[in-house]
Amino acid sequence: MLSPTRTLSPFQTAARGLEAQRIAMGVATENIANATTSRTEDGTAYRAKRAVHESATGPGSFRSLLLQRRLDLDVPNGRHLAGSPLRTSSGRADLGPRTEVVESEGERLEYDPEHPHADENGYVHYPDINVVEEMARMISANRVYEANLSTVKATKEMIKRSLEI
Repeated sequence: MLSPTRTLSPFQTAARGLEAQRIAMGVATENIANATTSRTEDGTAYRAKRAVHESATGPGSFRSLLLQRRLDLDVPNGRHLAGSPLRTSSGRADLGPRTEVVESEGERLEYDPEHPHADENGYVHYPDINVVEEMARMISANRVYEANLSTVKATKEMIKRSLEI
């Protein structure tokens, strides 16, 4: 019999991956849109953002789950797969990357004394954003997003076929 926890874990992992790539695409899009923003509401140049993906390494992480499964299988017990090691102490599966958006401190100076936002030396402060790199990040995030969607579709098909047996 399929356990709901084991059945849903591929979906939970793919959902975390989809969320991570959605955030990465949003950050890249925002950076491209603000590549020439020299002044924000607080009076400074826009600060480039980065989506930082961190894999979980704690007791509920995928790595520790695999290690626990291996240890469980080493024990000659008929109930070695009982329970729900996919859940953390909070009761939530913790499979997939955690994504955090961080601001970059870099800026690019351009000499343009006629610009309304030029400083006393004639330089305009722009965010240090390379549009080509941001496009590459966006395309990469899109590809990984599509791969996660393929995982969801394949898992659904496997579950469907296993129920037909």
